[in-house]
Amino acid sequence: MVWTEDLQPYRTRKVRILNGAHTASVLAAFCGGLDTVGEMMNDPLVSPFLRRVVFDEIVPFVPLPDAERREYAKSVLERFANPYIRHELLSISLNSVSKWKVRVLPSVLDYAHKHGQAPAGLAFSLAALLRFYHGRFNDKGEFIGQREAGTYPIRDSREVLDIFDAAWRDPAHSRLADAVPTLLADSRLWGMDLQTVPELAPQVAQALERIETLGMFPALNEQFAA
Repeated sequence: MVWTEDLQPYRTRKVRILNGAHTASVLAAFCGGLDTVGEMMNDPLVSPFLRRVVFDEIVPFVPLPDAERREYAKSVLERFANPYIRHELLSISLNSVSKWKVRVLPSVLDYAHKHGQAPAGLAFSLAALLRFYHGRFNDKGEFIGQREAGTYPIRDSREVLDIFDAAWRDPAHSRLADAVPTLLADSRLWGMDLQTVPELAPQVAQALERIETLGMFPALNEQFAA
């Protein structure tokens, strides 16, 4: 138990590490064919990717002593790996744009401020988000995406879905990566122009191009496998 007059560092710890770890990993895992957090934590590609993102790109920017924040991160990953909890990735994907903005973007900005460029893992997570949101409206008004295992519903506000729909329908965007400048610049999605974050847009565009060309897991393996 911790007694404190300032809860903000602990709120930041929870939002960035626990929530941020979910948001930074589940869309890549789902598009790659996995269905649950447990499967994600047992996957030989996604699990190391998640650990890299958490310990290298998120934890260093949580305003608490290093030992304390790292111990919390370890406990979060242990919780994710609990075999008795079935947590569906698709259910976690609800409203992922606003979740990424609140949970992940602050870590991206802190990392870029310190290192002069966006972090590679969290940039890949944004590319995975864009890939997940690649969909079309059906005749029932549902926004539907496609992965190798079949179709899936993309659930977010109508404004967000309309922005993505317009980007994918733009004839200038013949490949997914062509839409990156338009989507990253749209402050309605992120609260700011993400093209102003050093090296973020090029990293996202390159990752999205490799995802489209190779598939999610081969692209992840190409960039992050040891």
